[in-house]
Amino acid sequence: MKYNFKLIIGGFVLLYAIITLLFFNFYKDLALKDTRQEAISTLNTMNAIRNYVEEVQRPIVNKWNDEMGTQREFDSRILSSSYITQYIYDRQLLNKELKYEYKLVATNPLNPMHQANEYEAKILNKFRNNELKDYFSVLEEKDKSYFFIAMPIARNKKSCLECHGDPKDSPYGMVEQYGNTSGYYEKVGDLRAMIYLKISVASILKYHKEEFITGGLAMFIVFVIFILLIYIISKKDLNLQDKKEKLFVHQNRLAVMGGMIGNISHQWKQPLTQLSYILINLELQAQKNILTNEKLSSKVDEANEQITFMSDTINDFKNFFSPKRVKSKSPIKEILEHSKRLLQATLNKNKIEVILNVENNFIFHGYQNEMLQVFVNIMNNAKDSFVSKDISERVIKISAFSEDNHNIITLQNNAGVIDEKVIDKIFEPYFSTKDLNVATGIGLYICRVIVESFNGTISVHNLEEGVVFTIKF
Repeated sequence: MKYNFKLIIGGFVLLYAIITLLFFNFYKDLALKDTRQEAISTLNTMNAIRNYVEEVQRPIVNKWNDEMGTQREFDSRILSSSYITQYIYDRQLLNKELKYEYKLVATNPLNPMHQANEYEAKILNKFRNNELKDYFSVLEEKDKSYFFIAMPIARNKKSCLECHGDPKDSPYGMVEQYGNTSGYYEKVGDLRAMIYLKISVASILKYHKEEFITGGLAMFIVFVIFILLIYIISKKDLNLQDKKEKLFVHQNRLAVMGGMIGNISHQWKQPLTQLSYILINLELQAQKNILTNEKLSSKVDEANEQITFMSDTINDFKNFFSPKRVKSKSPIKEILEHSKRLLQATLNKNKIEVILNVENNFIFHGYQNEMLQVFVNIMNNAKDSFVSKDISERVIKISAFSEDNHNIITLQNNAGVIDEKVIDKIFEPYFSTKDLNVATGIGLYICRVIVESFNGTISVHNLEEGVVFTIKF
């Protein structure tokens, strides 16, 4: 029995070592996924700050200068989105236990400190070619592993060329500060730079050491208990068969406990965000050997698109009720072409043809950005439907014309019909024909609110192979 007991103990020690290794590998991957989610959230926040500076703060400062008749001067503390985001991040970093390295890099930077190295330039060029939505990797530098995640900033708008176009058009003081050899002669639509976070993998694991220690200690206690039970059983004055049966019972219990380690560890972590659940689902698919590169790319794109779209929707909703809105008079063709340009990369990627037919280029009186949001929402919905239904020939037809003293815009697609049972509900808030895990259900509701604010109406009806949205003023 002494020999058998040692053999059993040896087996348990080996099993403990294997399960411990599997557990720590699992928890390491979970820690990296958790860190990646936090990094994505941080980068999205930095991009949101950049957009605010470029779209709100800088125009207000320029407007004040124009109204006061003063020369536009460049002060990076209030006009440089790169300076402001870096400053805000550095301040936040003081309160963070997990220290990221945040940086903006470009191949044609105004500030030499933002010059991309060869590796960074390679990733940036992939963003420019729409090969990536974001980038994640574990780098090896100087015998150390680093967690690296990058995102592109927004592509150049016309307003960006004030600082990054011809140097002679730049604000006073910019050339004196940065020179005129780099950072200029950009074009509308160019992708100027990307932002990234980098952190030592060792730091991530150290940050999560409490969870590692708790999990390892729990497993150790479980195995010690089983070993003690086996030891007690072996010392009892029972016949060999009874002792063997008891060992089998405890071994079976140990196997069950080993299989539950993953579930127990999940209970020690707070619930992850919805995007974290998407990543865990991808891990499960990989374990079952059913995960393909196409599925992985699709899910990552889907998650990032939803984050961006939800953020944009909230901002648009806020701007819609802002008292600082300014009405303009714009030809409807200009607005439609603008909306098409906004989605051009997505349309090209998903092989969607947009046919624009303007019979009457009537003047739209109102807030141009809000009508842009209407058209973008409707075309985005069509794109999602094309992709989900795997339709090969994808066409969106947009027409503008006048009829019976009304100006009318129609957006027609062949992305399939809407169920007649719910078609009357699609303009209601929080209703969607898509899974609400990946949709907000508020896009078409906002379209209705915007159109009605201009004393217009919006409706939808099914065609043979798709739907047509009709906006009438």
